[in-house]
Amino acid sequence: MTRLGVVGAALAIVLAVGLVLALRGGSSSDKPVAHVGGEPITTSQLEAVVAHFRTEAQQEGKPFPAESTDAGRRTRNKLLGLLVYRVELRQAARRRGITVAPLQVLKRLQVSAGSEEANRDSFAYGSAETQLLFEAIFSKVTSNVKAPNRTELAARRNAAMTGFVTRLQREATVRYEPGYAPGS
Repeated sequence: MTRLGVVGAALAIVLAVGLVLALRGGSSSDKPVAHVGGEPITTSQLEAVVAHFRTEAQQEGKPFPAESTDAGRRTRNKLLGLLVYRVELRQAARRRGITVAPLQVLKRLQVSAGSEEANRDSFAYGSAETQLLFEAIFSKVTSNVKAPNRTELAARRNAAMTGFVTRLQREATVRYEPGYAPGS
C-alpha cells in the first residue's frame, strides 16, 4: 500500500471513530427513542442504522420502505431492536469485566474490509464491536462446558450461549418511547 493509501485509510478510520463517538454521545436536542437499563438510544443512532440499510438496499437494487408507511415504521422498529440488543450485550460485557478497545474494533473492520468494500460508517463500527463483545462473552459463558466430542461440545456451547442471550433479553429493562416499540 502506498503512503498516500495509508494516510487515506488512517483518515477514514479517524473520521469513523469521530462519527461513532458523536452518535454515541448524541446532543442535547437528540431525543431518545428507547432506554436500555437507563442508557438512551437516540434518534440519530436509529437514523444512522436506517440510513445504512436504506443505502445497502439501494446498492443491491432492492426496495426499502418509506418511513411514513406502516412497513417503514415496522422496519425502523426492527432496526431499533438491533440497537437495543447491542446495548444489552455491551452492558452484559461490562458486568463481566469485558471491554473492547476501539483499536480492536478498527482492526476487525480492516480485516472485514479486505473481503468487501471498506465501509467506515457507524453501523459497521457497531457491528464489529458487537461481534467482538459476543465472542468474548461466548468464551466466558462457555469456558466450563465439557463434552465427549467436538460435535457435542459445539452443541453444548451454542446451547449455553443461547440460554445466556435469552436470559439477558428477558431480564433487561427496556423502555421504548411512544411509537417506537416493536410491534407498534
